[in-house]
Amino acid sequence: LLCRADGDPPPSTRCAREGGTGRPWGGGTVSRSDAGRYVCRATNRHGSAVRSILVTVECERGWAMGGV
Repeated sequence: LLCRADGDPPPSTRCAREGGTGRPWGGGTVSRSDAGRYVCRATNRHGSAVRSILVTVECERGWAMGGV
């Protein structure tokens, strides 16, 4: 999940799980536990913009195990 935005001055961005501890997305290997809604915020001196993203994780191994 990449959170980026254009602006002048360039905004700072942050993406974290909605309703979570505010811990930002750590990247790396994705697992089913990473599925859920994330909120990305871009902020500069002119204001901020927020977008909500739904992350769905499909796991081929889960289908082989009967959908577990």
